[in-house]
Amino acid sequence: MDKLQLIKEILNTDAQTDKKISQLIRAAKVCGPDCEKVIQIDERENTRKPVSLRVNINTGKERIMARVEDVSLCGAFINTEKKVHRGEQLAVRLISSTGEEFDFISEVVRVEKSGFGVLIKSISPFQEERFRQFVKQL
Repeated sequence: MDKLQLIKEILNTDAQTDKKISQLIRAAKVCGPDCEKVIQIDERENTRKPVSLRVNINTGKERIMARVEDVSLCGAFINTEKKVHRGEQLAVRLISSTGEEFDFISEVVRVEKSGFGVLIKSISPFQEERFRQFVKQL
């Protein structure tokens, strides 16, 4: 049984996930076991939409006022010089251009010089539906 088939059996994956797993396996073969290269997968589950929105963040230690550079149904990229760590949990309040606010708990999944990417981990059902409509209209 090849690696992809074994992973598919363990995870019971769909076709889209199979494609991503194949990309990772091919990249690992090219890169080798000691590679520190970041493997990037072209396809995203949700499309990012460019925006420039205010965001208030509570790290538990400090409050950060920043700008959201892009947003999707599952996360956002926040442009700021403030340093956070990958894996850190944040309370985020995204403020639309009309003043509508969206609150959620997120996890830092990517850190760059210009800011960090967050994944939405928890959002109320009411907020989720409103946020879905907001992102859809962008």
